[in-house]
Amino acid sequence: MSQIINVNLDQSYNINISYNDLSDLSNFLKNSSFVKRLFIISDTNVCRLHLKTLLNYIEKSNFSYSIYCFEPGEKSKSKEVLFDIYDFLIESKADRKTPLVAFGGGVVGDVASFAASTFMRGMPLIHIPTTVVSQTDSSIGGKTAINHPKGKNLIGTFYQPNAVFIDTKFLDTLSDEVFFDAFSEIIKYGIIMDRQLFSFIEEHIGDILKRDNKAIQKLVYDCAKDKSLIVQKDEKEANLRAILNFGHTLGHAIEAFFEYKKYTHPQAVSIGEVFAARLSYKLGLIGEQTFIRIKNLLEKFHLPTKIDNIDPSLLIEIMQRDKKAKGGILEFILTKGIGEVIIANDVKHSLLIETIRELQ
Repeated sequence: MSQIINVNLDQSYNINISYNDLSDLSNFLKNSSFVKRLFIISDTNVCRLHLKTLLNYIEKSNFSYSIYCFEPGEKSKSKEVLFDIYDFLIESKADRKTPLVAFGGGVVGDVASFAASTFMRGMPLIHIPTTVVSQTDSSIGGKTAINHPKGKNLIGTFYQPNAVFIDTKFLDTLSDEVFFDAFSEIIKYGIIMDRQLFSFIEEHIGDILKRDNKAIQKLVYDCAKDKSLIVQKDEKEANLRAILNFGHTLGHAIEAFFEYKKYTHPQAVSIGEVFAARLSYKLGLIGEQTFIRIKNLLEKFHLPTKIDNIDPSLLIEIMQRDKKAKGGILEFILTKGIGEVIIANDVKHSLLIETIRELQ
């Protein structure tokens, strides 16, 4: 039995959450007005592990399909891979009524949905996320992007999918390291808007570390629900949606500094979250106990919480190039307590330097 979350926008769509069952996808395709053909974009790891499962459900809907798989990893969020996808779509005679399926984690979702949003000025898009981050966050809300050498996600669009199908069974093949790596993004929802979610993680840490299916299903549902509520209020990040960037301003700078090689995205975000919490404490927004509570929960999942011994000015310079900076002025999402945040854009340069150094 699947759980369904409706994302109510100009182009509304459903998020379907299930375990070991993609029959909702088959039914969706059967009842659609699409051309009876799909273009599946994925990476080689996901294709090797899960493509056969997906194709079984697609074949039940009497759709034909073509498949393009690229190398996994952040390096594939590039203009080269994007144009390879365009070539694939052109050579396969794709048109504006033919759906593109983004089948994989965050990298696949970002680059495939960017291709869908721009090819022939837009083609139907279906997300089938296969990782913790993509199921709880990146497949929902319509953000698409590729990276630029000078910054992460600098080139992209807002483009809502026609549907999202989440099967948490896909998570079973993830190693513990990869699985729990993503929990900085889950913990983020607790910090920015969902005190009950944060408490649930603290209170059920044993079940979560055992990867108990019931606990994981709840986390995926709660995060998807939280994300959908924010997106419905602020589809294109005019104001409220910016709170989803908690920990990301510094996190993106750390990723870019190390050329996306040393840290995964959630690991860099974890460091950024500790920085944001520390900054919140130093500004008197939270007490020390709340800062420690956030730091300790991230460490329970073996996520990094210290900043490398880098010149803080270099990180600040990278942050000022980030797409979230406004006229070179940095914007930080800071916490006023678990479940509540504010947007701050007047933090003194000297305080940023001091806070970075305290976490090194």
